[in-house]
Amino acid sequence: MWNQFKHLTLTIVVSTIVGMGLFQTALNEDEPWKRHAIDSSLEGADGVRLADFNQDGLADIVTGWEESGVVKLYLNPGPAKSKQLWPQAIIGEGKSPEDAVAFDVDDDGRLEVVSCHEGKLKQVLVHQFLGIQRDTESLLTRSNWKTTPVSQLDGQMWMFATPIKLRNGQRGLVLGSKGRTASLTLLLQPVPTETDIRNWVSCKLRDCGWLMSIQNIDMDDDGDVDIVFSDRKSQSRAVAWLEQPDKKATEAKWVEHLVGATDTEPLFIDATPTQILVSTRDSKWIDFRRDDQGRWDKTEHDNPIDVPLGKAIRLLGKNTIILSANTKADNSRTQQPGLWLKKSQEPWQAIGSTRECKFDRMELIDLDGDGDLDVLTCEERQQLGVVWYENPGIH
Repeated sequence: MWNQFKHLTLTIVVSTIVGMGLFQTALNEDEPWKRHAIDSSLEGADGVRLADFNQDGLADIVTGWEESGVVKLYLNPGPAKSKQLWPQAIIGEGKSPEDAVAFDVDDDGRLEVVSCHEGKLKQVLVHQFLGIQRDTESLLTRSNWKTTPVSQLDGQMWMFATPIKLRNGQRGLVLGSKGRTASLTLLLQPVPTETDIRNWVSCKLRDCGWLMSIQNIDMDDDGDVDIVFSDRKSQSRAVAWLEQPDKKATEAKWVEHLVGATDTEPLFIDATPTQILVSTRDSKWIDFRRDDQGRWDKTEHDNPIDVPLGKAIRLLGKNTIILSANTKADNSRTQQPGLWLKKSQEPWQAIGSTRECKFDRMELIDLDGDGDLDVLTCEERQQLGVVWYENPGIH
């Protein structure tokens, strides 16, 4: 009886520690790419975005935890400690955060965090840091962060936001939402001296069904950034880009240029001026290539077998594709892993071994300082949380 009790106690303790991510590396030696937990303490990690908050030259992370209703900051401890849990703090709360991104809203040299919320909240929140920027303890002290709603945006289920700088030096945010009243919207600083975001002007650029991705890229080589996006639902669904006008952004039309994917459900994109990769929910991913006349040639490729619901896609080097997927919701009996790699004409290979996962967007970044790009992502259904997968040497 005592031995059984000891065994049961040990099992509970080990399970608890694994859930916290403390033994994440040691217990995942069988992973094709070794997985390292940054934080697996909560439920529903939804997105990873990068910025240097403490100005030490390392990329830190902000993440919204949808089911847990919090926004968290993670400070990069450097390559030597990257495989441990990262220093972290809750910097704001709000129901159903779908995205969180760093943005110096008031232009004081300290980064704020803008979070997008769907569900019943339907708001955009700004989490303002009031402490000492370079001090780790100050950044990770909850009382140094103040949350303010951007009330002029209330009422839409906001999904994603990306800072933008316009040709006249004005700063702004490009935001996308989902639902019957969804839009792609520009929130614009009216004059350079206006640092209170509650006084910024919102301008709808386009109706949407469900905005998934926003990237700011100079698509027409005219010296300013344009807005590349994917909209996955309704008659407006497409991958396209909006051309920044020569005149004031709120007074002129942003001309839309269609890339494609109107006959499928496009999710995340990985875009450059000449190539756009698109993941879909239709067992395929799409490679759009732009020719010298500006036309987009489309090539469709198959997802891994029994992985129909793609999520994010990234190009690693010239010939390697990284694909994340939702294998929890695909109703497949095969229960596939949710992270995959494909090199040129070779078959798909699983990066992770955990099955029935729901991964989200990815960042490719060298976290362990060995010269190759690792995969930083998050997972919502198996409570892997914010994690990164160690590249075994693929370039």
